[in-house]
Amino acid sequence: MESIIPSDIKSLFHENGTEVILETGEVLFHQGDASDAVYYVLSGSLAVYITHGIAEPVLLNCVEAGHLVGELGAITQDPRSASLIATSRVVLSRIPTSQFRALLTDTLSLVETMVSSTRGNLISADTARIHLGNTYQQAQKRVHRLGEEKEQLQELLRLRDELESMVVHDLRNPLNTVSLVLSLLEPLKDQVKDPEKFLLLTGMAKAAAQSMMKLISMLLDIARLEAGKLVLNIAEFDLSAMLGELAAMQQIQVMRKAIQIVTQTPPGLMVKADRDVLWRVVVNMLDNAIKFAPEKSRIEVMACSIDNQAVRISITDEGPGIPAEERKRIFEKFTRVNDAEHVTRVGTGLGLAFCRMAVEAHGGSMWVDDGPMGVGCCIYAQIPQG
Repeated sequence: MESIIPSDIKSLFHENGTEVILETGEVLFHQGDASDAVYYVLSGSLAVYITHGIAEPVLLNCVEAGHLVGELGAITQDPRSASLIATSRVVLSRIPTSQFRALLTDTLSLVETMVSSTRGNLISADTARIHLGNTYQQAQKRVHRLGEEKEQLQELLRLRDELESMVVHDLRNPLNTVSLVLSLLEPLKDQVKDPEKFLLLTGMAKAAAQSMMKLISMLLDIARLEAGKLVLNIAEFDLSAMLGELAAMQQIQVMRKAIQIVTQTPPGLMVKADRDVLWRVVVNMLDNAIKFAPEKSRIEVMACSIDNQAVRISITDEGPGIPAEERKRIFEKFTRVNDAEHVTRVGTGLGLAFCRMAVEAHGGSMWVDDGPMGVGCCIYAQIPQG
């Protein structure tokens, strides 16, 4: 693998970095750790492992001498997306994240060279995906050689989980790179002929990248839910306040369709749940209602206590509704309504699948019904209390 690090970034680490030495088998950092530093590999190699939603870590690739490690985490400040383990004696140069960000801000040439280097990263990601496709074909042949049907099924399920994790990881890295490049380009707006158009286009690109990152995060969460590895932080909080906050945040999104979002919840309705997870459940339910709601219509967000034994949330829209035969399927992954009135609608079919699994992880359930007077649809999420 050729070095992708420009000479001035090498000099940056030579002048500011601290030497770190790892022996074979030692861990540089674990998946999920804070992005506290950026490393330049001087010699040796590191294996990259990921463990999303699967029993055993999956080897993604290796990082050789002449490459940076952790630069995207330093910019995005997201946790480490993989674990790195020395496969030989490794010598690295280390710069703390805060210092690295400051050096980038102060030195425009470093920004420019990092932007130019991302092209190599994206090409590498494409190459990895091609290799992944070839690996999948080879694995399929291996599966066909298995004699027992049970063994074939187990191998296919394991293979599916591994491939899904690798694909998601390969998507996340180039998207992080794209977001990084766009952020680094913004300070250069005064050097182009039309700064307003430049900012508009970079803003659109950033929004698209953020949308893709949201989809990838949902895929990872679904994988954790399916594997029973999503840890819920259960605590009591004010559900009425959370729903009011969410409805207010969505007002900008619905302005262009002149949709009115109305909340009807008793004040001080408390619930015991993971607030962050339940927040995302309601966001997905609202997104689904907004998608199908016609212009100048009304969306109702309601919540109530059921005999002090459960809390029920419902979101009702005035759209075309969901045919009875489709109502169970809409909570399955990659499923969209198969109906003439919905053929022009877009979506991944993941939002409501995540909602169902997240609510069931709380011991609850989800279902869908007609709206009032048979108009539109109402989606329910119910979580037991106590």
